[in-house]
Amino acid sequence: MKMLHLIKRICKQILRDKRTMALLFLAPIFVITLLNYIFPDPDDEVSVATVNVDDDVIDIMEDNDMVVKEENNIDPTSYLQEGHASAILEQEDDEWTLTILNDNPIDEGPAIQGSSQAVMENNLDDLSDNIDDMINNMEEMSDSVEEIINGIDDMMEQLPPELAQDIDLDINTDIDTDMDTTFEPDTEMDEDPMTVDYIYGDESYTFFDILNPILISFFVFFFVFLIAGMSMLKERSSGTLEKLLSTPIKKFETVFGYLFGYGIFAILQTAVIILYSIYILDMEIAGSISNLFIINILLSFVALGLGLLLSTFVSSEFQMVQFIPLVIIPQIFFSGMLKVDTMEPWLQWIAPIMPLYYAGNTMIDVALKGYMLNDIAIPLLVLVLFIVLFVALNILGMRRYRKV
Repeated sequence: MKMLHLIKRICKQILRDKRTMALLFLAPIFVITLLNYIFPDPDDEVSVATVNVDDDVIDIMEDNDMVVKEENNIDPTSYLQEGHASAILEQEDDEWTLTILNDNPIDEGPAIQGSSQAVMENNLDDLSDNIDDMINNMEEMSDSVEEIINGIDDMMEQLPPELAQDIDLDINTDIDTDMDTTFEPDTEMDEDPMTVDYIYGDESYTFFDILNPILISFFVFFFVFLIAGMSMLKERSSGTLEKLLSTPIKKFETVFGYLFGYGIFAILQTAVIILYSIYILDMEIAGSISNLFIINILLSFVALGLGLLLSTFVSSEFQMVQFIPLVIIPQIFFSGMLKVDTMEPWLQWIAPIMPLYYAGNTMIDVALKGYMLNDIAIPLLVLVLFIVLFVALNILGMRRYRKV
């Protein structure tokens, strides 16, 4: 009976807490629905641009549900950066080259596989045609030899018997089994039917190498948000915040005090994560390490401001944790892991309000593409605006705790 009373009390407690009920049931539904629209459909067509490519290869690619854009005299780097296609396939004589940015394996992987398959099928077709031609030539040669032999026999029959006896003619019509039957087709069947050119990095780049810059920003954002929210919640529940606000301290001084107090440890955490990834995990950096610090330090203060703000709407650690799938998890899918311009239109409107959308994509630009500080000025400015916004909302939120 005591256990039943305990179960009954917990059920009543949760049912009375509308925020917990909403986070418990609505948050998972929201995330699942979001993932359903975010992740690309396996049946989605792959877009590849072609330059001087045979029509036979284009037909094969289109039969394999690939979108083929026939182009002439294009700059591969700018063409791919502008998002016109996932890859560019070029043909020069019998040489095939596929060019990719190498910054999004989810889109570029199918482009490499589909293009390689199309070139291989075309080479097999050419090889089959060569073999057919060789067989036809051998049959024609066999018929010619047979006609010559028959002609010689007819000539021998027409000669006088006494002259024919004087001619010792030995005709061997058997095929010489020791003859060289090695066939060298015009189309060479290489293990790799085409060469892949990488605008950023090289073939040694793994999936982790490309996603590691995004993961750095994600973990910085996640842990700083969680620690800031939990710590602020503890300040409220213990009465420390209420006592602090009963003093002459101003609201903005309180917010900035918490922000910079937690910010010191957020900066230290950012430094540890970045340095560990570079020097222990051997993450390759094409740009400046200092730019990585700038991006993630700004992001950590965004996470601090957001964590402090959301902590004002929760009454327990359980509710704070439940904000993670609602606020944090969806952001990783807008952080550069997936191409936003391939998502549903309404999702493309959501992306710009996500801090990780700017931080993650900027990390890729610096780590993989070698962007300089002036190249990433706009996304950095947006992160600063996020900080200003959350600081202002936190200052306004302090009014509910000030009793005097």
